[in-house]
Amino acid sequence: MPPFWAPVLEHSVGGLVGLTAVRANADGTGPIINFRYLFLNAVARRDTLGNRPDANPAIEGALFTDYFPDITTSDLWPTYIDVVERGQPRRLEQHYQLDDRDVHITQSVSAFGVDGLLLTYTEPSDLQQMTRRLANQTILLNSVLNSSPNGILVFEAVRDRQQHITNFQITLTNRQFIDLTGCVDTPFIGQLVTDIYPLTPERFATLRQLVESGGSVQFDEYIGPINRWLSISLTTLNDGFVATVQDITADRQMRTQLEKTVQELHRSNQSLEQFAYIASHDLQEPLRKILSFGDILTNQYASELTDSATDIVRRMQHAASRMQTLISDLLGYARVSGSSVAFAPVDLNRLLAQIIDDLEMAIEDRRAIVRVGNLPTITGDARLLQQLFQNLMSNALKFQPTHLASHIPCIEISGQEISSAELPETVAASLNPQPYKRYALLTVADNGIGFDEQYLDRIFTIFQRLHGRSHYTGTGMGLAICRKVADIHGGMITATSADGQGATFSLYMPC
Repeated sequence: MPPFWAPVLEHSVGGLVGLTAVRANADGTGPIINFRYLFLNAVARRDTLGNRPDANPAIEGALFTDYFPDITTSDLWPTYIDVVERGQPRRLEQHYQLDDRDVHITQSVSAFGVDGLLLTYTEPSDLQQMTRRLANQTILLNSVLNSSPNGILVFEAVRDRQQHITNFQITLTNRQFIDLTGCVDTPFIGQLVTDIYPLTPERFATLRQLVESGGSVQFDEYIGPINRWLSISLTTLNDGFVATVQDITADRQMRTQLEKTVQELHRSNQSLEQFAYIASHDLQEPLRKILSFGDILTNQYASELTDSATDIVRRMQHAASRMQTLISDLLGYARVSGSSVAFAPVDLNRLLAQIIDDLEMAIEDRRAIVRVGNLPTITGDARLLQQLFQNLMSNALKFQPTHLASHIPCIEISGQEISSAELPETVAASLNPQPYKRYALLTVADNGIGFDEQYLDRIFTIFQRLHGRSHYTGTGMGLAICRKVADIHGGMITATSADGQGATFSLYMPC
């Protein structure tokens, strides 16, 4: 016959387990090394056996470790022993996995009889489990909010009896917003937006429209009390909005400094260009006088000059003439740098035809062959583009072998449209083009003396020459002007060559 308390065990909604201590010595002395089951109700039997159909249902008399082999290494084991030895009941929270089930239980542990241990436990109700989940989600949400590098506030609309919005109340903030304001001791939750921000009628209307119609608003604003520039983004959330606040003070200061530097650089460039133009223009008159006086000495006083004096006058005339050419080229460069360009569609076929017509005498004098392919139309300044191509063609005619009488200069000009994806890596890195932008690739190739590509950057620098004046005339300004024109058009010019094998100049210009 079952004991009188058996019905009480079976009708309990919680788990009940009775255990007796197993000690090290056979006479029941020594330290506790295990526990043996005395009784357990249906709830505890279900939890102990789980879904194991092969388990022995006769649990009474079995050792505790037969069903929970890891119990002796858990945090519960010392508590069980302490309760038996001291007789002081304990209350524990326990979490474990049972047959793929996440179990949270509240366990009461008390001593009974001699060396007996009574375990009673209950699983939380659905409401308690939901409360626990909500608490965990709240902890997770706060962790996410506080891990954001930006300040975050959530506002809820405050309405009157007619349901008209009269204000907005803070319902949530994160740590970054508090750090941003420096108001560590200020309880922001529950405050109205008007308590922390001077809300103008226009801004209030914007917030009300945001809540009633949805959407988002973004603006930058300087906040005097904290001496910071903030980027503020507002997005509708239920009957309110969430504000994301980013500190952009450093970026704003850097942008202001950069704009100031650009303006100073622009003014400096304008001053330098104006100085170069004025200085070059003013130098022309003394040079003309030097040349005129030299002509007078040569023509009117030739009979009175010694051979040495005549040679000195000749050298003076030659130096003055070179100086005049140099100043003329410098004026040309200054005009290009200070040009007020007016872009329009430019038909390069017509432009090259005009240039070839202008260079007709030089082409015939050198018996040169000029071939021009079908060229695209680009947007640019026709006058500057004419100067660019005329400089390239003049160089192609000039830098030809002088020791080969039978050599015939040959110049080939071609062009095609390409996409930004087809630009060479070095060109793309310099131009930083937008995706899907089109470019005109224009090439001017010759069979002249060429140059060593290690001097590629040097040939586009002002006043830089690779050859002596005794062999080839010029001031080293032509290609510098070409680069300047390309820069003005948002393009780039480069070249490939080798000594004695001609040169190919490649021009990449936006269409």
